[in-house]
Amino acid sequence: MAMINIYCYVVFVIFSITVQIESQICEKTPQYGECSTNSACGCFHMVGTNNDVGVCGFLWPTCYCLVPCNSSGKSCQSNTICVRHPECDGRPLCYPIEMTDETMRPPMQNKINLTWKQNSITVAGENGEGQGLNQLHGPVGIFINGKKNIFIADNYNHRIVEWKHNAREGQIIAGGNRQGNRMDQLYLPSGMIVDQQIHSIIIADRGNKRVIQWMNQNQ
Repeated sequence: MAMINIYCYVVFVIFSITVQIESQICEKTPQYGECSTNSACGCFHMVGTNNDVGVCGFLWPTCYCLVPCNSSGKSCQSNTICVRHPECDGRPLCYPIEMTDETMRPPMQNKINLTWKQNSITVAGENGEGQGLNQLHGPVGIFINGKKNIFIADNYNHRIVEWKHNAREGQIIAGGNRQGNRMDQLYLPSGMIVDQQIHSIIIADRGNKRVIQWMNQNQ
């Protein structure tokens, strides 16, 4: 009778572990192989399998926190699973099941394979090098706001221009008064951030070795 009870208990524990990790299983995947859209996760081969079944989890748990299993009579607790992790230890280790949670390791079926079109469209410039509102000269930095408007650091024109979505020309919003170090001038601006809450633009004025803020006076 005691043997039957022990057998039933062992079957129950194995069944419980299987149910807990069923959704995290990776099959026919090499040790540490890709098993999630999260590149920080990989496949850990489970002890007792033929090295073709594992559990998908976080690749870099703290090694000294993992307890050896299936050696010296030790076994894993119910919240861990016995896996192989040779980068931490040559012995099998108890790996926390919480590190196989789907929030940490989104399944591969969620991976989207994007195919980029092999052609492009011009969204600003392409009217030759110059100072016209439909021209740019050495653009080096961009910022896109929620309205899909593009702010461009027009480097050699010493200005910041805004091209509204689908516009044929831009408008100068900072600089454009030749190169210089006055507060209404820029010198080789290299980038900017638009703060839409207070209607200002913060500019990396590279040639003048400064960062300045311009306010939108129309707001």
